[in-house]
Amino acid sequence: MSGKGKMVSRRQFMQGLALAGGGAILAACQPSVVTEEVIVRETVVVEREGETVVEERIVTATPPPAEPVSVHYTTDGGVELIDEYLIPLVEERTEGITLTADVNPWGTGGWDTYADNVITRIAGGEGIDIIYIAIEGLALLTEKKIIMPFDPFLEVDVPFREDVEEDIHPTLMRGLNWKGQQMMIPTAWNNMVIHYNHTIFEEKGVSEPTEDWTWDDFLDASLTIADVNDTADDLFAFSFWDSQFGMTPWYFNNDTSAFKNDWTDSNMDDPKVAETLQFLADLILKHKVTPNPAGWDEDGQFFSRHLAMRACGAWCIPGCNNNEFYDYKLQYYPHNAGPLKTVVGLGGDGIATMTQHPEAAWEVVKLINSPEYLRAYGTHWQPLLARRSLVEGPEFLDLALPAPADLSLYYASLDYADFVPSPPNFNVIDPVLQRWYSQIWNGQISVEEAVVGAHAELQAEMDKLKA
Repeated sequence: MSGKGKMVSRRQFMQGLALAGGGAILAACQPSVVTEEVIVRETVVVEREGETVVEERIVTATPPPAEPVSVHYTTDGGVELIDEYLIPLVEERTEGITLTADVNPWGTGGWDTYADNVITRIAGGEGIDIIYIAIEGLALLTEKKIIMPFDPFLEVDVPFREDVEEDIHPTLMRGLNWKGQQMMIPTAWNNMVIHYNHTIFEEKGVSEPTEDWTWDDFLDASLTIADVNDTADDLFAFSFWDSQFGMTPWYFNNDTSAFKNDWTDSNMDDPKVAETLQFLADLILKHKVTPNPAGWDEDGQFFSRHLAMRACGAWCIPGCNNNEFYDYKLQYYPHNAGPLKTVVGLGGDGIATMTQHPEAAWEVVKLINSPEYLRAYGTHWQPLLARRSLVEGPEFLDLALPAPADLSLYYASLDYADFVPSPPNFNVIDPVLQRWYSQIWNGQISVEEAVVGAHAELQAEMDKLKA
């Protein structure tokens, strides 16, 4: 045996290889460090003259960062939650990373103005490392090179990649993939289902909806339930949103969409689009079972029993609990043509291309997606989490109690869910469509006039992306 080393068993040799491999993975995910080299000694396992030995060698290495790496996170809200749970988690699980956070302004719009504000802030020179965004802004931030792909991180970080593949539904992962690149890991998501007051159905002698109910079934129930006379005692059967997220389930369940060709062209000239819009317009203007979406206090009317059905997601459940309203159950949208389908929207956190510390940002993103933080996030902010282990357990399934709503409907629907159309110009096309929709609901123009005008304007906006 050599005087410079000692023999080791095969088990010790394999353990050494495992430790070396683990070190390589960890090293690839550490915060950026300075490049100045220092001399250090390293213990290595080598084969010499048919023997396996451990010896020391003099090697070069880079030192740890002299100063903590600062990572800044901008999100849509809940900074107090980040302060209470995420920042301590980052301090506990990482070395040399400090985290700060702020709320990105929404302005007067939705995800379109939220994404615009992110772009404006970055153009103004603000230092942002991690950006929370929903699918509606994903393509916009990707095409403008605001966020970077996650694929290089996932290729190296095998344990995390295998973890999310096991615990996050593939539909959700696809939702944050743009043109074959995984741009974010989902943290939370939502879809739209029908929340209905089962007590009102019983009082009106209407059978509760089943999974296979049709538009005709829905209309029959609405006509029986509604009692609208322009008084404070009015009872509406149903209310809906005319945003992309609110309209898409109706299109999907008539086997159509506002867009075609992977969201590159308008589909507003499809006769099924006009059929869908006419059905909704008739609910408002002809049958008077549905209010105009503009200015409608849906929460207040539902909780006060002046509304029997609403279209909503799991984000509405905490509001029901806060108002001690428990007379509701859930069901899928009624359908008219094609297979039963639901819409899904989701959000996640992307790493900004401007970041000076991508490896540190990646470590924070992983902690944002950890069960420990998501559990707190779900309790205080958003109940429908990306991880299967959380939404299939009592933490979520018992959230509606004592309401008889079966919350397992949400996760089950992901097997046949499709995404809310979110082209790169979502910030432009969503207001365009809502403007045309509102003229229908107000009775200003006919559905036929609206689809012609909307198709022309929408296609012109889509063509700009191809120029």
